[in-house]
Amino acid sequence: MRSISAAARSPRSAQWRKLSAAERSSLNQALAKALAFRDAGKIPEAREWAKELVRLLKSHDLLT
Repeated sequence: MRSISAAARSPRSAQWRKLSAAERSSLNQALAKALAFRDAGKIPEAREWAKELVRLLKSHDLLT
């Protein structure tokens, strides 16, 4: 895992808020399914769930 120095991190924006339990659940589900399909050798399905994970991360400003 990469470490980012405190100086390199941007300060919390006033628009940031905690994710709801449902939002966290959606993120966890997308990650779990992407990994499970990959481990099962079902690469097309794994890629679809990985795309969904990226979409969710972007929608919460967690990925640019």
